[in-house]
Amino acid sequence: MLTFDNGYSPVLSALTAAFELGVAGWALTGPGRKDILRPIAVLCSLLAGYQVLEIVVCSNPAATGWARLGFLDVLWLPPTGLWLLSRYQPSARLGRLGAQASFFIAGALAVWVATSEQFVSGTVCQSVFATYFHNVPGSALYGGTYSLGCLILICWGMWQAANLADPILRKHAAEMALGNAAFMLLALLTQVAIPSLDLSQPSLMCHYALILAMLLSQTVRREKALARGEL
Repeated sequence: MLTFDNGYSPVLSALTAAFELGVAGWALTGPGRKDILRPIAVLCSLLAGYQVLEIVVCSNPAATGWARLGFLDVLWLPPTGLWLLSRYQPSARLGRLGAQASFFIAGALAVWVATSEQFVSGTVCQSVFATYFHNVPGSALYGGTYSLGCLILICWGMWQAANLADPILRKHAAEMALGNAAFMLLALLTQVAIPSLDLSQPSLMCHYALILAMLLSQTVRREKALARGEL
């Protein structure tokens, strides 16, 4: 199996990125509601982007700028997820405004991460995971904001899955909520079981986010079947 000198294997990240980019491309082609399929394509592209950046980072861990790009990439996942949920419920003004606000917050954090050269002070790669070290005050703000965004996304998705009138959209929302809950919970359980991976949370979550991409592929399939009159 292909491995770098530091023992990191890029195979899992490469295969995951290929699948996620495939889902993104599928979402952008053929029939289906574009206001739903476009956010899905962006989500899957962001997920794939992290996987590619992890390979680049682990090929040269001393180049911390690439690691910062990885953090910039995943920063947009919660806002994009909220954007998708707002398309399931366009009449919900509060949800729409919340999704818009999340992009502004992510933008402010992105400026901070991009201009803080020590946001990632070092990277250690092992097996199929990357561990990141931070050397700036308040770096926990990034993780807290990201986790809060995901929690809001999960709760709103669960609410939609239980309350939306359209049964197709209820299934869409359930897949979004379940996918995000799954990768967050599995990453947490892995950290508890293997304490040495405590600083590998971003890498763990993005690898487990393959579950989200798989569920989003079902959303794409359903949207296209609906457009063809098969549902």
